[in-house]
Amino acid sequence: MGVFSMSYGQLNTSSGVIWGTLGASEPLVLNEDFSGFEFFHTDDNPDQGNSENMLDNDGTTIIYGYKNDTVEVPILGSTSGKITYTFYQAAFAPEWATAYGYVDALAAEDLENSENYNSTNVSNGFVELSRFDTIYSTIPTARGYLTVDLRELDFVEVIQWSHSSTGGNKRGVMCEFSLDDGASWDTLRYQPGNSWALSFTKDPYTLEKTSNGYRCDPSAHGMTWEDGVYAENVMLRFREAGGQTPRIHDLKVYGTYIQTAANIIEKDGLRIYAAHKIIHISEQARVAVYNISGAKVREANYTSSVSMSDMPGGIYLVKAQTDRSVRTTKVIIH
Repeated sequence: MGVFSMSYGQLNTSSGVIWGTLGASEPLVLNEDFSGFEFFHTDDNPDQGNSENMLDNDGTTIIYGYKNDTVEVPILGSTSGKITYTFYQAAFAPEWATAYGYVDALAAEDLENSENYNSTNVSNGFVELSRFDTIYSTIPTARGYLTVDLRELDFVEVIQWSHSSTGGNKRGVMCEFSLDDGASWDTLRYQPGNSWALSFTKDPYTLEKTSNGYRCDPSAHGMTWEDGVYAENVMLRFREAGGQTPRIHDLKVYGTYIQTAANIIEKDGLRIYAAHKIIHISEQARVAVYNISGAKVREANYTSSVSMSDMPGGIYLVKAQTDRSVRTTKVIIH
C-alpha cells in the first residue's frame, strides 16, 4: 500500500480518461448511475441548463430546485454493508442524457436512444450539484456537493466516475477525499473548465500533485475519470470547480469489504480504525493491541493513535478504554 498510480490512459480531451488503465484487481463494490432516484429538477429537458438556483426568502436555506438528502445503498456482494450518500443542494434527473447528447438525439429524432449520443461509459441520468455563483446571478448561490461515505469498506482501490455539465465553457468538476472521518478534505482530482492547464491529480499519501493535461470545456457529451485511492477509511466528495454546475452520471468503486466485528461500530460511540499503518481512536484512551495469537504487541496511555509501522500486516485486536467507555474491536493492518 501507499504506491499510487496516476490515472492517465489515452489522452482524449473531449471524453476524459479511458477506464481500466489502473487495472483494478479488487471486486466492484459500488456501481451507481443515479437511475433509481426520483426526478427533482425545475427544467423540462437536459438542454435547459441548471436547476433553479435562487435562495429561499431568508437567504440562507435550501435553494429552490435543489434539495438535501441522505441515502444508504448496499455494498455489492454483502448482506448488510452500506455506503451512504449525502446530497447538499442537489437536483436529480434519472433518465436525462448529457446536455449535448440530448441535443444531438433531438436533432436525430432519436430521444428514446439518447444514451447512444453520450460519451462511452457515460450513462443517462445524473445528480446535479449547484454552483457558487456571484458573477452570473445577482443573488449568491450555495455550492452543492455529494459526499460518498465508504468507511465501511476495508480498502478502496480504484474509483471510476463520469461527469458532464449544464453548458457554457466552464465545465469544471472536483473530487475530494478524506481519510479522517471528514475532519479534513484534500483534492484527489481537480478539473477546472476555464483554467484547464491547472488540472491535476494528487497522491493521497504523499500529497504530491501531478498535472494531468485534461480539459473539461469540450465535455458536451460527458467525460470519464479513473483515480487510484489505495486507502482505508475513505470518504469522497464531488463538487464544482470553475463556476459551472457539474452533473455526476456514474460512480464505480473497487475495493474490499470483510464482514467482521470491525464493521460493527456504533457511529456515536468510541471509534477505532486503522489507516496508513496507524491505529486511530476517536478520543484519548488507554490502548492495548494484541496479535491473533493473543500476545500484547502495543500498549499506550492517553493517546488517540498507535503506530504499527514496524508490525507485519494482518488482523489485530484493539482494546481502548476511556473514563466513560471501553471498546474492543478488530482492525486490519495492510
